[in-house]
Amino acid sequence: MKAVLEKISNSEASVVTAFHYLDDHFSAPWHYHPEFELTCILESEGIRYIGNNISEYQPLDLVLIGANLPHRWKNSAESASMASSLVIQWKPEVLPDVADLYAVQQLLKRARRGVYFKKEVAETVLPSIKSIVQSGGNKYIQLLSILQQLSQTAAYGLLSGENFAPDLSPKTEDRLDKVQQYVEKHYTEKIALAEVAELVSMTESSFSRFFSRVMQKPFFSFLNEYRVNRASQILIETELSIAETGFSCGYESLPFFYKQFNKIKGYSPMAFRKIHRAQNDSNIKIADRFQLQN
Repeated sequence: MKAVLEKISNSEASVVTAFHYLDDHFSAPWHYHPEFELTCILESEGIRYIGNNISEYQPLDLVLIGANLPHRWKNSAESASMASSLVIQWKPEVLPDVADLYAVQQLLKRARRGVYFKKEVAETVLPSIKSIVQSGGNKYIQLLSILQQLSQTAAYGLLSGENFAPDLSPKTEDRLDKVQQYVEKHYTEKIALAEVAELVSMTESSFSRFFSRVMQKPFFSFLNEYRVNRASQILIETELSIAETGFSCGYESLPFFYKQFNKIKGYSPMAFRKIHRAQNDSNIKIADRFQLQN
């Protein structure tokens, strides 16, 4: 996953950048920037990469990303909806480290790993995020208000590993980019370590050490996380059976698929489908309720 440095230009009138992204897909590669970022997905489903974390996303996916933490949202091939999100970005130095902002500063420290907020939190702050995107007023004050709200909730999770420190050297980025693209293209097939190692011109043992060092997890853990998250999307969005879903995501053994799914998601595939379809039904009109004027 080649992390691309994104240069963000703030207007002279504001230290905060806020915009509505709308396209047929999310086109940004795995990238990073020195600014903090708060992103809320309005439409689209797919896979989200934050540091060394891989998760599926749906509408009302709200994530706070720290400075220089690589990230990417990628639409699933099955997603028929537009890619729509609200994005707020600001430089770290614009929020002073003072006592009155202690809770906010603690939240920003957690953002170095990426902070995911539960849907009920996202729905609560979404009108304020929409306002800061559309408003011509003082975005700085509005941002402080949003961060203050987020700093008071316990309904969040940390995404990237505690010890993850991105290696942004060109050689490492190129290798990870090739591996990520290979997994996305071949996850439905049997993938041998030798194939991936050869892809980046390394021996199997050297590649294993390299990947574990950079991503803080073995390659096959990364592969299983990707497969399980793709399976999660299929379970939510299609009528394929559990067995068909497992086989379509590259699993040759159903017991192993069940074991990996439960390990990564904390539910059996069937329980996951029931829970998330119920949640999806309740959020199906989110984009309509908070429709933006283009």
